[in-house]
Amino acid sequence: MLTLASCAIAAAYSGRTAPGRLKFVDEYLLLRERDALFGGGAGAVFCDVGVGDTASTTLELAAALADCKNAPLVLGLEADGKRADRARASVAGVDTVEVRQTDGRFALPLRAGERCVGARAMNVFRSGYRESDVAPALEALGRGLARGAPLVEGSCSREGDAGVAHVLRRGDDDRLEREALLFAIDPARGNGFAPMALRPYLPRDLRWHFKRGHGVYGFFEAWTDAWKSSRRQGARDTDDAFRLSARALADDHPVELLAAGLLLWTPAGGVPR
Repeated sequence: MLTLASCAIAAAYSGRTAPGRLKFVDEYLLLRERDALFGGGAGAVFCDVGVGDTASTTLELAAALADCKNAPLVLGLEADGKRADRARASVAGVDTVEVRQTDGRFALPLRAGERCVGARAMNVFRSGYRESDVAPALEALGRGLARGAPLVEGSCSREGDAGVAHVLRRGDDDRLEREALLFAIDPARGNGFAPMALRPYLPRDLRWHFKRGHGVYGFFEAWTDAWKSSRRQGARDTDDAFRLSARALADDHPVELLAAGLLLWTPAGGVPR
């Protein structure tokens, strides 16, 4: 059961998001979620859970969406009162963003007439939560989504040059579907790439069960084999190693290279539990 105590522990780890850290999620949303995000009509909102001190990544998300017609209002949600106040100050004068303080229990604080067309909860469950906390928290977030709306949840490095996100979606039966995993690496990353470098950024519930025999572990094994093959073909820099290994992996796995350094895995039956 998610408790106020567990929320208080997690609050100590938040508030540290650096500008540009979640650019890969913004890129994914614009590439694959346009129908959900921009067809919501009047009252459409997108919820960004955990804005931190300055709401920098929330502002970046709003700027990315605002370039499109019928962009939803971005709601930055923050449980810590002092951080919520600082975030409100940082978005003052920006009419595409609103910051709201929450009670820490993950129910989306929607108002009458609002419809949540998507949500993002990055680096929220990275630390301070028990395994038993995560599923109820995600279900609480999911209940506030419109049908067909995505919830993107995962974690990434401090600089945003490596990350993994779970793409969940509220289905017609109102349950959250475990649709896909999004893998991201900065193509210009100077210290190279290997699939296992992304393991630490798996969504927390998957990190707990990452071991031989699990479907996600098997996917990483297959990707590692493809990466080794790309290295034998001469790939050396990060971009080449990621791109060539993704193409080889696509021969036997349902993956799509969305953009440089951005790979989407959509396994049949959903992401393995």
